[in-house]
Amino acid sequence: MLRPILISSALLAAACALVLGDAADGEVENTRATSTDPGDDKNNVARRRLEVMTSRIDSIVISSTDPAIPNRMQPKPLFRYDDETRGYVDGTVWRLGESGRPLAIITAELHPNYLGGGPSVVYDLLSLTERRFTARSADIPGWSPRGAAVVLNALPRAPEVSAVAAKRLTQLKEQARRFSGTQEVQETDKTFVHLRLLPREIERYAPGPERHSDGAIFLFANGRNPALLLVIETDGKDWQYGIGRLSMPSTLEMKLDDTVVWSEPRIPSSPGWSEPYNASNSPARFP
Repeated sequence: MLRPILISSALLAAACALVLGDAADGEVENTRATSTDPGDDKNNVARRRLEVMTSRIDSIVISSTDPAIPNRMQPKPLFRYDDETRGYVDGTVWRLGESGRPLAIITAELHPNYLGGGPSVVYDLLSLTERRFTARSADIPGWSPRGAAVVLNALPRAPEVSAVAAKRLTQLKEQARRFSGTQEVQETDKTFVHLRLLPREIERYAPGPERHSDGAIFLFANGRNPALLLVIETDGKDWQYGIGRLSMPSTLEMKLDDTVVWSEPRIPSSPGWSEPYNASNSPARFP
């Protein structure tokens, strides 16, 4: 015969308190582990930095007598990078124009102590069009480029354009690999590097209405920090290329098949707000 087991209310209360206490301790430990997870902290910092750059780019207002030119930059960056060696903790590349060849490229970089002046957002502004516009924000008093900084030239010894889009992308990449670039950058120190062609284009587009019209933008970078921009396009028959700078304190050179086809010297100070290429910086707060 089974006998009932009697448990006093005091004993039962103590047992419940012990179990609940263990559970609470576990929750505290889990919370503590989550709050100190270095991966979460790093992701949060990256998110907040992107928010800072995005807000600065979103604040740029574009005005033009040409109604086809949009009044804002595109809302998402084409590329994101950093350059810890030179102190740039984050950077982004943005385009003006929804489709076709970009009208302009603007980079925004975060530096915690740019040239000893404290935390800053650093801009490079590159026009790719002869169409007139003005870009203005709290950081940019009025960039009105008088023309295009990227001049397009015929690309010699290029292949017959493929009728297949995937094969044309292969052709675009093959033509990009014919180029090589160098950078001598002088900010606080002077450094000479052979730039690296990033393996993927940052943008692909149709430059015109022609059948098999195709184009792409490639970056030549110091590590991951872009110093030169390369445009390669075809109208379906002929090929062309263009080169633009994305670094003001640098002497830059580009070769095509081992022949120098483009070079520009270091720019010691801001070229001016009517120039096709300009650079500037403004104070910023970021983690």
